[in-house]
Parts: sequence; structure tokens; C-alpha cells
Amino acid sequence: MTDKKLPSADSNKFKVWEGSSVFVSQGRHWSSAFIWLSAGLLGVTVIFAFSSKIDQTVSVRGKLSPSGSVQDIESPSSGVVLDVFASDGDFVEAGDILLTVESKSLSSRLSEINEKIQLLSLEISGLKDIIESGGKPSLFKPLPPLPTGIDDAQLVSRMLTARNQVNQIRSELIKVDIRLQSKSSSLNYQTQITNDLKPLYDNGAMARNAYLDQINRLQENKAEFSTLVTERSRIVGSVSSRVNSLNQQLLSLRTQLTSVNEQIGYRNVKAPVSGRVFNLMASPYSVVSSSEKLLTIVPSNNLQALVEIPNSDIGFIKVGQAVSVSVDSFPSGEFGYIRGSLISIGSDALPPDQDSPQRYFPGTVKLVQQSVVSGDTSLNLQSGMSITANIKLRSRPTISILTDIFTRQLDGVKRFR
Repeated sequence: MTDKKLPSADSNKFKVWEGSSVFVSQGRHWSSAFIWLSAGLLGVTVIFAFSSKIDQTVSVRGKLSPSGSVQDIESPSSGVVLDVFASDGDFVEAGDILLTVESKSLSSRLSEINEKIQLLSLEISGLKDIIESGGKPSLFKPLPPLPTGIDDAQLVSRMLTARNQVNQIRSELIKVDIRLQSKSSSLNYQTQITNDLKPLYDNGAMARNAYLDQINRLQENKAEFSTLVTERSRIVGSVSSRVNSLNQQLLSLRTQLTSVNEQIGYRNVKAPVSGRVFNLMASPYSVVSSSEKLLTIVPSNNLQALVEIPNSDIGFIKVGQAVSVSVDSFPSGEFGYIRGSLISIGSDALPPDQDSPQRYFPGTVKLVQQSVVSGDTSLNLQSGMSITANIKLRSRPTISILTDIFTRQLDGVKRFR
């Protein structure tokens, strides 16, 4: 008969669940390890929260723009576009001819000015000869012949009219000179008679009244001679005034002629700066008006980002802060960010507009690179592309995230009524 073994003292710590063959045992070292692990994690978290830093950034919207100003090219005058030598997107160098504008109005204006200059020069030439002669016909020089080979009958007629005016003045002076010669002879004759009668009058051989009548006739001749001399001087003076007036007109016409020639020279519209052509609105044989916008040239200077900083975020933003720029056309997940720095901030907030519903400060970001790269592919940036700029304000302890939450909650309680 086999004796049954009695259970040992160690077996008392296990109990059998009825209907189950599973034995469960829970050791005390698991709870202790869990407590220490939790405490360690909490300590590490607290240390990390106080020692580690996170970057505080502000995201603002903007667009790419050339560092130089965009040039709007306008038509120098009204006319017809003859040739266009550039297309949208073409790169042009400064001084390249973009298009040619033919102005009929300028051509007719140039012809009109030249005709007036010819007329005035012809008249001035004839009048100057009168002034230089002092109004004496004996010193008149022959008038130069009229220009030949002029097909414009109206211009020829106006030249003849100007020549006739000079001849008319000469005729007046000739008549005055004839009368002066006659009065001079008469004056000499009367003077001689008076001189001959004076001894007779002095010796009493001649009546007083007869002698005084002779003296009166002499004085009348002198007065008439003096009047004719004055008339000749008056005519010469009026001619001199006329020449001064014509010279002023001639000077004005020559100034206009220079201006018109310059405008005609500008009919070849040239690029003022190097860059790309955009918004080309002119085409061959199209009619344009003076100062009408024909195209736009975007300078080839490096691009920069123009950003709009909200009024609520301007407090910690300063010139020189680092900026990471994401171009909307090139997803940052594939092409990454473009590094840059804030180089300028507006001194005052600008009022809201269609793009920005609130007041904002304009800012400028200088970009480190002018293209984005994905693998072996490099894509150039273009003016006008919209961007998002992340401006790095400062580094803060990680714990500040939690303290900010509590601070906002506390401020909410203070404002609660």
C-alpha cells in the first residue's frame, strides 16, 4: 500500500481554481518595476521639457518679385506698329529693339516745322539787309533767289508772300529816300537864298517881312526833312522789331524740330533694362496711341519674396531673422524649402486691401537660391509665384507650450463674469 504524499509547505501559496487547470501567480517585483519606470519617464519628460528648445515661427503669405522695378514700356507717339521683334517670355538685353512705331503725325509735323523755318529764314534774311543798310536804298543788297525744286505749291505761295512783304518795305524806304533827296536839295537851295538875303536885310535894302518869310520857308524845309528822316528811322525800327519777333519764333520752331526728331528717333522702342518680356499687347499693323502701354519687362535681377506680415505677429519680427520659403507651385514635401533672411520691414502698417483683409506690414525676404531641386531636376523660380514664408522668431523651452495653455485658461477665468 503506497502512502499518499502530503503537500509541502511551499505548495500552500498556490490555489486551485475549480473547473480550471490554470494556476495564476503575481510577483511583487512587477509592480515595483512599473512604478520606477513611470517615475523615470516622468523625470525625463520634465527634464526634456525644461532643457529642450522649440522654434517659434510665424507663417505669412507673399509672392516672388524681382529685386529691380518692373518696367512698363509705352508708345512714344501715336501711330502704327510696323514690326515687333520680341514675344512673350523672350529674354532681351538692355538696348535691344523691341518694336517699331511709324507715326504719320510726326512726319507731317516735321514737314510743317521745316516749312515754317524756311519761310522765317527767308523773311529774316531780307529784313536784316534793310537793318544793315540803315534804310538807305543805295546800300540794299540783291535779295537771294527763292529756293527751287519745291513741289508744294502752298509753300511756294507763302514764300512769295514773304518776299513781297520785304519788297514792300523796301519800296516805302525808296519813296522816303526820294523825298529826302528832294527836301535836301530844297533845303540847300533855301539855305543859300537865306544866306544871300541876309546882307541885304542887314544893310536895310530888304524889307523885314520879306526876309522873315524866307527864314520861315527855310525852317519849314528843315522840319519836313527832319520828319522824313524820322519816318525812315521808324520804318527801320519796325523792321528790327519784326526781326526780333521772327527770331523768337525761329528759336521756338528749332526747339520743336529737335523734339520731333527725337520722337522720330524713338520710333524704335528699345528695352531700357535686361529682362523677360511679358504682357505684350502690340502686334504688327496695330494702331497705338501716345503713352499707351505696349509691354512689360521684368528685370533679370535675382528674385526676392515680398511678404505681408499681419499686425498681430509683428511684435517679435526683426530684420535679419531666418526665413524658410515654400513656393506654392512646388510642394515643400518634394522640393523642400528655400532658405532666406528678412532684409526689410515696413515702418508702418498698410491698410487692408483685396488680398489682405487686415492691416499688415510689408516685408522683403532675400533668397539664398533662385531655383528648387528635386533629385536631378532643377526648376527656376518665376516672378509672381505665390509663396508661404515661415519666419523664425525665437527659441522657447518646450514647457512653455504647457504654461501657455494654463496662462490662457487663467486669463479666461479672470475675464469670466
